[in-house]
Amino acid sequence: MVLGNGSQRQHVTFNNLPPRATIRIFNLAGHLVRTLRKEDASQFLEWDLQNEDRWLVASGMYICHVELPDLGVSKVLKLGIVAAKEEVR
Repeated sequence: MVLGNGSQRQHVTFNNLPPRATIRIFNLAGHLVRTLRKEDASQFLEWDLQNEDRWLVASGMYICHVELPDLGVSKVLKLGIVAAKEEVR
């Protein structure tokens, strides 16, 4: 995960994924924050830390439901986000 100041891109990278995957990210209240879909040969999928309305998400804990249809598997992951502190100049 890379979280940084304004000069760095903020994102989370999911890796070791098969060609097809769907990741649904929920907050702890159970509200869907973002749905990510992957359909390519890369093993990586990046989340830009934005919700469906393109607002940056808040610091906190999130639940990721990962569906891997080609493998017939789904997993649940816990993800902690700590927002970068902006520098005051």
